[in-house]
Amino acid sequence: MAKTANEELRDALLRHQIYLLRYSGALRNRLLAILDRTEEDIADKIRSRLAGNTGLKTPVEFKRLQALVDSIEKIRKPAWAEVDEELKNEMVLLAQQEAITVNGIVTVTMPTQIDTVMPSARLLRTIATARPFHGAILGEWAANMEADDLRRMHAAIQNGMVAGEPMDVIARRVIGLEGTAEMTRRQVQAIVRTAVMHVSNASRSVWFQENSDIVLEERFVATLDSRTTPICRANDGKQFDLGKGPVPPLHFNCRSLRIAAIDGTLLGDRPAKPFVEKELLQEYGQANGLGDIKSRNDLPHGTKGDFDKWKRGRIRELVGPVPAKTTYNEWLKGQSKTFQDDVLGQTKAKLFRDGGLSLDKFVNRQGDELTLSQLAGKHADAFRAAGLDPGDF
Repeated sequence: MAKTANEELRDALLRHQIYLLRYSGALRNRLLAILDRTEEDIADKIRSRLAGNTGLKTPVEFKRLQALVDSIEKIRKPAWAEVDEELKNEMVLLAQQEAITVNGIVTVTMPTQIDTVMPSARLLRTIATARPFHGAILGEWAANMEADDLRRMHAAIQNGMVAGEPMDVIARRVIGLEGTAEMTRRQVQAIVRTAVMHVSNASRSVWFQENSDIVLEERFVATLDSRTTPICRANDGKQFDLGKGPVPPLHFNCRSLRIAAIDGTLLGDRPAKPFVEKELLQEYGQANGLGDIKSRNDLPHGTKGDFDKWKRGRIRELVGPVPAKTTYNEWLKGQSKTFQDDVLGQTKAKLFRDGGLSLDKFVNRQGDELTLSQLAGKHADAFRAAGLDPGDF
């Protein structure tokens, strides 16, 4: 059975959401690469300035600490300025692109020809740079990350000096895999993903409001899996008036979104798209024993008004109701094999399709994705059901 326009719209926006998450990951990596370039210089400074560290007891040692902190700030601050500029520019571009994307998706999925209104470039830029999320605007979040990063480095160096630790140990406290720089990486990931979700949802919501002649409401859609938070689960499937109700992100790393609820009656007497008009004429002709009708002018005298009335009702059916609440797991099952492979990777997608593994099995309780080796150890039977040898992983 063919999907309704509302179902197509939901599917398109959910697919787009997955690619937005990938985009946020790629952007995070670009920003972290800027910061990573400073780490070798910072480690060298720590090793050279703290050679023979004997503690933090005398004024000379306090001066040495301050000089080291100042030199690290000189190395790190230009990188943070570059991160700030890159993040701002990307979010402005994202706001503009999201309005274009939702405009394209809606106009393609609707069965009628519709005139749409695009939000102004100024408004979209304001969404990206001046609309707060979780209590701060984008520039403030960037400044907070920089301040937290430098504060953690200062504290780690000071604690290491007080403990009389060797210079290499202190360097690892700052730059190592368990050091303060790793905490910064996690913070950057959370802020970037949250900023992307904030800008994308806000830009779409503004487009919905600008086109309230066809958009009735907005529906909250959570990507329901084992990592979904209680607040997103509670709002999943709820419909809200335009611009009202909770707008994601509701928390850091939130992956939820709001989609348009299109009411077929609001499409009014807008002309059907040419290929839709042709199909409707054929359907009406066959249903009423009129033969093959190729254009409205071919309709017999006295039937045009009846056809127009029937067409309006049929278009409402083609638009259809807003899709009922569904889990992300169920939704992904209905997508193509190619899309599943693209989202999960070929092996995990095969386990999902043929091995009977639901999406919650692919992550641990902390929400971290399990490797194929870990999955093979936990779900060997699923590998065999999918025609895979767990011993190969």
